[in-house]
This record gives sequence, C-alpha cells and structure tokens, in this order.
Amino acid sequence: MPTALLSVAEISKYFGGLVALDGVSLELAAGQVLCLIGPNGSGKTTLFNIISGLLGADQGVVRYKGVEIQNQVAHQIAALGIGRTFQSARLFPNLTILQNIELPQHARSRATVLDVLLCRRRERAERRAVRDRAERLLGEVAEGRLYPRRFDYPNTCSLGEQRILELIRVLALEPELILMDEPTQGLNPVWIREMLEIVEEIRSRGKTILLIEHKMSVVMRLSDQVVVLNSGRKIAEGTPEQVRTNPVVIEAYLGDRAP
Repeated sequence: MPTALLSVAEISKYFGGLVALDGVSLELAAGQVLCLIGPNGSGKTTLFNIISGLLGADQGVVRYKGVEIQNQVAHQIAALGIGRTFQSARLFPNLTILQNIELPQHARSRATVLDVLLCRRRERAERRAVRDRAERLLGEVAEGRLYPRRFDYPNTCSLGEQRILELIRVLALEPELILMDEPTQGLNPVWIREMLEIVEEIRSRGKTILLIEHKMSVVMRLSDQVVVLNSGRKIAEGTPEQVRTNPVVIEAYLGDRAP
C-alpha cells in the first residue's frame, strides 16, 4: 500500500454524554478519493472539523504527511496544505467573487505588516501574484463561467455557482488534500452532473480528496475507497462495490439507496 497522506487513528470526540466519534480510523493515500458515508448524525462532519482544526479530538491522532496535526488550529492546518468546503457555502458576501478567491492565499503570505504599511516591493509583487492566480483559476475551472462576473458579489450567484466558487476558493490555497462536505447538497440533477465533472477536474490536478456524500450514484462514480460511519463508529470500509453489497451497511444505512 502507498504511504498515507492522511492518517486518522482511533479518533474519539464527546459532547457531554454524547459520543460523536468512537475510535474512528482511516487512511487516505495521495491521489485517491475516499468517500465518507453514513446516516445523518453519524459523525462525518465532526471528523472533518477535527481534521481541519475547527475541533479538538478527545482521543486519537491525526497525521498529515506523517506529522501530528490534531493540536493545530485551523489556519495552521490550512497553511500545511489542507483545504475544505462546508455543507453550506461559506462565502464572504461583502467581497467580490475575485476577492473571495484572493483571500485564502494570504494564509501563505510572506509579507510582513511593515511591508504592507510601507507598500514595499515584496508586498506589491505578492499582491499581483495573488490577483493573477485568482483570475487564472476563475478562467480555468468550470470552463471559466465565473470569470466574466469576477467583480460581482456572491449573492448574485445561484447555489450551484456558489458551490463552484467555494471549490475555486479552496484551490486558491493550493492544497494537496481537499475535504469536501456534501458538494452536491441541494443541487438539481443538471448541477449535480456539472459538479461531478468539476470534482473530477480537481482530481485530475493531482489533488487528494476526502468526500462526504449521501448520493450513492456520486459515491460509486468518484470513490476509490469508502468508509461507513454509524453512530460515531466505523462499521465498514472497502471499495464502492464492496460497501454497496455489505449486508451490515445495507441494514444500517443504504436500504433502497443501494444502486
């Protein structure tokens, strides 16, 4: 097996008397797509929040490229090369589409406060590079559909366009690993097909993807491996076909979802 880019080992998380995660482990190799599935409330987003630094784990270890990251905060983890999206697109409504793409790049800024105050050459060059990268991504992803509207605001976009914008914003960080939390949620079939194409395009850029998804057609199309959670515990893992035919998974979750 290839060396894991991401390793989650025996992660547990408690909220008072509620066990949100109970000894969950998984490994994700570079270049793979691993889909995390399970009923609502099974702990999927909680695990995402721990990996991305929004929550601390009560037990267990998260390693990225072999380095423990479970005690680092969100901006530190983002700077390491882990980006994420959310169930609902969390865009900045008072910033333009272009500014929303520029903002995350500052997580890796080398300009100091003094550079900014004195408008030094290094700060000006960095600002130009940030703008150029944002415009390039808007021109490349989704066939450049958002580029002509780069000076508009996110509230002028449809839900599907907002989800595209959120994915472009993650790409602007230049992550190696992207956590996608239900990127097709709320989308109609036309937008789901387009979102699938965009996720496959992102994968073709060499990105590793950890994906939460409820639509089994999406899971079967995108995933190399699937991990199934139920009530905070891992109940199965394997290829999409292995999981689809696993009687434990069918009983706990799939039912008539199985394609």
